[in-house]
Amino acid sequence: MKNFFVILGGMGTLATTNFLNDLNEAYKPSSDQEYLNYLVVNHATIPDRTSFILKKSKENPFDFLKEDIESVDKLNPDFYVITCNTAHFFYDDLQKLTQKPIINMIELVENKLNKIKKPSTIGIFATEGTIKSKLFNNIIERCSHKAFVSSRKIQDNINECLYGDVKEKGTINFERYHNTLKEMMDQGCDYIIIGCTEGSYINSKDENSNLYPLIDSEKELVNESLKLGLKLQKNIEI
Repeated sequence: MKNFFVILGGMGTLATTNFLNDLNEAYKPSSDQEYLNYLVVNHATIPDRTSFILKKSKENPFDFLKEDIESVDKLNPDFYVITCNTAHFFYDDLQKLTQKPIINMIELVENKLNKIKKPSTIGIFATEGTIKSKLFNNIIERCSHKAFVSSRKIQDNINECLYGDVKEKGTINFERYHNTLKEMMDQGCDYIIIGCTEGSYINSKDENSNLYPLIDSEKELVNESLKLGLKLQKNIEI
């Protein structure tokens, strides 16, 4: 196969499936042959990224992602995407493994933040691994905004939405999700980054997502993948 990209997924599987659904929904070709070429690596047994970052586990997810890149790089893809925000903790080391670009989902959010001209308070709906590694805090500060610091109660509710509901049960508790977003807004957030692809899974299913000023990292990755994929495959600019 030529003119294709690789999706490094399985972190988790529902989030990866949601990325595929969002990608295919974003582009409506007139035939099967006009869809994008891509290879999905749904490596579901990659250890939990947050557990490693918080030093609750010694199993390093990098080793598993390294194996994936070294395996599929031989097929000569044009670029990679990683459908997990927390896995971007390993981004720099992963990019060193290949000469092909790995699209950085965190930088895509930074591009979005740069378009907000008024200094704003930005909430982060993400795993504790992402929070601890300051993946979003750093870009928020670079864009002259302020990162909202979630209380223990808010972060526990975020964890329950992402882990207790989606990862462990495969369900969505919209009441918990909306109450958490509302509490973040009530406490001063001007915008909220959905910085976990399980959160993006919830957002994709939410009929009332437009009630909140959300910046969804996965949706930014979908848009960039579509733009690059169409240019690569059909030389179409969007």
